[in-house]
Amino acid sequence: MLRKEKFVPGEYYHIYSRTILNTPEFRNIKNTERLRQAFLISNSTRSTEAYQFLRNNEKATIKDVAEILARSEKLIDILCYVIMPDHYHILICEKQENGITKFIRSCNTSIAKYINIKNDRRGPLFESRFKSKHINSNAYLLHLSLYIHLNPLDFLVSKEWRNHKLKNWDSIKNNLVNYKWSSLNSYLDNNHRNPIISNTEIIKEQFNNEKDYENYLRNWSEIDKELYID
Repeated sequence: MLRKEKFVPGEYYHIYSRTILNTPEFRNIKNTERLRQAFLISNSTRSTEAYQFLRNNEKATIKDVAEILARSEKLIDILCYVIMPDHYHILICEKQENGITKFIRSCNTSIAKYINIKNDRRGPLFESRFKSKHINSNAYLLHLSLYIHLNPLDFLVSKEWRNHKLKNWDSIKNNLVNYKWSSLNSYLDNNHRNPIISNTEIIKEQFNNEKDYENYLRNWSEIDKELYID
């Protein structure tokens, strides 16, 4: 069946891909690191060449393919992402025709091959079709960045953040900052560099500074202090 969502260059989308049977493959650090690597390599017009280089050079690292990637063009801009135990979310903008489809196909195929070989298994890793939703307003764009960056709280703290019912933001923030598998630190620390993400200015420029963005997350997740007494 054809995908109902038609991706348009210059437009923003929420992409969501879940493992079959909700298998928590990304509780394994090596699997998660490999998926994050795939986010970088698959977002390239020369991704096939880069993956071929890695396959032919067993000791090669991501740094060794940096030159190949530097000579290529991005298929998409990844503004925000998070890798959860059994799925991932990304906020992206299509840069080239069919860029999103090419990126997701390459990324999911790469990590599936890696896990299949390691675990001596066969077949797809993710559900047959990734989910997508067009971002049709600035309010949705900002909220999606919040939703992606707070998503790890589901298992790090509690799902109560979804109902604005968490307390003690400082502790919550530490949990989020120490979670390596998201783009949050690039939004909270101007000196943090993450080669996966790009074109983040459309979000960042709507906040005075990093602290302002942090308060945006805090105000959503925390319970109104007037409603409780410690």
